Amino acid sequence: MEGLSLDNMMTEEEAAALFGTENKQEENEETTSNNPEESKEEKKETTEVVDVNNLFTEKPESVGSEDNKEKEDTSSKEVTSPNFYSSIAKTFAEDGVFQNLNDDALSKVNDAESFIDLMEQQIQSKLDEKQKRIDKALNAGIEPTQVQRYENNIKILDSITDEAISEEGEKGENLRKNIIYEDYIQKGFSKERAIKAVERSIAAGTDIEDAKESLQSCKDQINKAYNNALKEAEEEKANEEKELKEQAEALKKSILSDSKPFGELELDKNTRQRVFDAISKPIFTDPNTGERLTAIQKFEADNHNDFMKYVGLTYVLTDGFKSLDGLVKGKVKKEIGKGLRELEHTLNNTARNSDGTLKFTSGVSTDPESAFSGFTLDI
Repeated sequence: MEGLSLDNMMTEEEAAALFGTENKQEENEETTSNNPEESKEEKKETTEVVDVNNLFTEKPESVGSEDNKEKEDTSSKEVTSPNFYSSIAKTFAEDGVFQNLNDDALSKVNDAESFIDLMEQQIQSKLDEKQKRIDKALNAGIEPTQVQRYENNIKILDSITDEAISEEGEKGENLRKNIIYEDYIQKGFSKERAIKAVERSIAAGTDIEDAKESLQSCKDQINKAYNNALKEAEEEKANEEKELKEQAEALKKSILSDSKPFGELELDKNTRQRVFDAISKPIFTDPNTGERLTAIQKFEADNHNDFMKYVGLTYVLTDGFKSLDGLVKGKVKKEIGKGLRELEHTLNNTARNSDGTLKFTSGVSTDPESAFSGFTLDI
């Protein structure tokens, strides 16, 4: 027997045609057209999958001027009292903004991060089960189109009532046939075997009860496939996060422990820490996306062409990031050349004796022993 896969699941159009939900929706529209409030609720219910991610794209920013947004997180924490955020949380709770949160959640607020967490808890508390399910799936990394497909199937199956299954006439019989058939297909049976099962049920007169059981079975199959996809996505995400954490720790160790990354040039501990902070510590917030950026990421975002140019120059001049000789030796050679030219100029403009030797202003001869010619040494 073949295993259940997403490929066997119904698309929204297939399921709608299979269970005759198009006619059912038309009937609902006619029934609710006389009641504006009910029509409004029905319209809300049939809306496509809610993009819950939009609820979290804008997070509260800390109070301060535009200039302060460019400063490091540590500096803002130093000047902001923990009581500032806890006082805001308490005020919001008293005013009914955090009405769905308990005292325990409010007591944990002591900085900007914990206040943002509290805001997210409040948002989560206002979501219904469907929105929570979608949010969990999207956060786990399941593709939105796949999430929508699961949700559409759940919605269609939930819309089928016992009354519709028990309905007499051709419409009710076709619905029962389709439900039983779909149940066998979802379980991995071939089309031929599914059709035979439907025929047996009709012939035995048990199609109503069989269809009700098959409907529940279809729901269970869809929920199982949904949960399996969610579990796999969460495991994959956890593995990716673990790998990223290990890479970050290895990078930190490499930068902070390697005092001579470029040959003999030695970097002190403070400089190595600054290098690590530049590539790992978020200190800017993108005003458009809310994304936190490091100093390097900020420079690349604002000066992409210059960033690529400097990386290319550094790569070439350091022989593939191996040595600073291409940068340092060139400068040293230039300074040595400049010094030699200055020395040559000085020598050429210094007075000389008739024999070409240097003429010192003190009158000292070039003979090293002449300095002692005027002295008698008692030995």
